[in-house]
Amino acid sequence: MNQEVTDKTKCIITKQGIEIWVTPDQSEKISELINTADIKIIEVEGQTISVFSIEGIFDAAYIYRQRKIKSGQWQCEYCGRWHPKFEECGCQGGKY
Repeated sequence: MNQEVTDKTKCIITKQGIEIWVTPDQSEKISELINTADIKIIEVEGQTISVFSIEGIFDAAYIYRQRKIKSGQWQCEYCGRWHPKFEECGCQGGKY
């Protein structure tokens, strides 16, 4: 896995499930373009997409949580650790 530092902390998700990671500045500009009625096609990170195919623009923390939930994990409300489905947290209500 590539572990390089990046400032691309926003994710554009298309209705087809494609993720395009962008910087916060890029996401603001794209959001403005989406809200412009006459723009129908935009280029993002070298990809040409229809503004109508964009599901939304999400931050990295939201994408991380959604991936965990989709893989069947759950997060302890007391300590915040993630666990596999049906595994109990050993924090005893936030007290280790």
